[in-house]
Amino acid sequence: MTISNPNPDIVMVGCRIHVGNTSASNIPSEITIFHRVIKLDEGMRSWYDIPFTTAESLLADEEFTISVGRTFDGSSIPRIDSIEAYGRAKDEFGWKEKLDAALDMEALGSSSTGGRSGKRPQIVQAAPIQEQVLADALRILSRVYLLCRPSCFTDMVDAGMEVNNLKCRALLETIFQSDREPLLHSTACRVLQAVFPKKDMYYQVIPIFVVY
Repeated sequence: MTISNPNPDIVMVGCRIHVGNTSASNIPSEITIFHRVIKLDEGMRSWYDIPFTTAESLLADEEFTISVGRTFDGSSIPRIDSIEAYGRAKDEFGWKEKLDAALDMEALGSSSTGGRSGKRPQIVQAAPIQEQVLADALRILSRVYLLCRPSCFTDMVDAGMEVNNLKCRALLETIFQSDREPLLHSTACRVLQAVFPKKDMYYQVIPIFVVY
């Protein structure tokens, strides 16, 4: 299930869920939020408070998803009785400063690719949680570019901004070089779509990164 935020001045910073009110047999054994698996107590009606990390709050600007696991006995339908989302004003949260910090992907790109000298190294096969964390970082970066585009990227794109100006170019190249990272491929595409919103320009840029 997806929880949406209709207020652009508020960022969601956590949630709480209530289970067990309908029936103890309908309590899910676990729920998943932002790749975090939260185990619930069997047979216990209870509220669960789930604060978000800073990165999760940035990703939950507009919405977040809760995945519900099976019940403990596996024969009943899992139910969540109530969900409450916590929000903070973006100014109080420090939204702009945290987005600015998320822009600094150059260090991440350099450490992930080992630099750009010589032959580009193969991407290291990551464990699922490592892929998810990097994918979340790319989603944040794409959102940063989308939010900044009206003020600072529009002129650059209209003037024919070169791919070389992207701080995260080395990271994107390494991701696209691998054919074993579909999750990272899709989130890397989102970054390019945010920087190059016009379809004709995007399709001119994507072949630079993708080798078919």
